[in-house]
Amino acid sequence: MVKHDNEEYLTPDEACGLLKVTRRTLDRYADDKRIQKYRRGIRNIVYLRTDVERLKKELQDIKPVDD
Repeated sequence: MVKHDNEEYLTPDEACGLLKVTRRTLDRYADDKRIQKYRRGIRNIVYLRTDVERLKKELQDIKPVDD
């Protein structure tokens, strides 16, 4: 976890842990614009904790459809 300008950023591994998804799924969410990823330096990718928590709630609200 990294703090900057009163914002809390999570590493991809931390974000995956909170969302209970794989790194590939997290990358797919970013590609689909469901979550924004930020670059710190040349190689480091981070995610805003608030974005991760919002997506987690969104994923919890999805319910399966009974056929």
